Amino acid sequence: MKKIAGFFLLFCIAAVALVFFAWSQPSQIKHYTAEDLVGLTCAELSARHDDFIFAYHDAEIANYRRTGGFQDDLGLPQEETLPFIVLMRWFMQDNEIIEADLVHSSLPSKTLQGTKFYYEISAACASASPLRAVDVMQQVATKLNLIDPALSP
Repeated sequence: MKKIAGFFLLFCIAAVALVFFAWSQPSQIKHYTAEDLVGLTCAELSARHDDFIFAYHDAEIANYRRTGGFQDDLGLPQEETLPFIVLMRWFMQDNEIIEADLVHSSLPSKTLQGTKFYYEISAACASASPLRAVDVMQQVATKLNLIDPALSP
């Protein structure tokens, strides 16, 4: 009987230690590469983008529960890690579009999310969610004269 009680006690201690270890670990958030995102439709890319942002918010809430305070960034991911921006940067590099091409005097912005290119892609993707996101980027880049229309399909 003492052996059974001893094993049960050790099992409970191990279970508590495992739960504490899992609870104390920071949440692992999947960061996407361009290769992960290239073939996605606008709807799929949007879902990845939303999930990524929610994961950061959830990690911040979990951190608050552990530490009792928020971090300075309040659970906001860096712009360059957002799935939409990762794919957009890949597209820009693949088509030799530089950020300076995106800055217009009417839209001064220090982020890609503040550019007309981003706005137009977002709007086009919202209205054409079954299309591949890269194809929408191609259409928008052609429309904004960022790439040669002869190169677009």
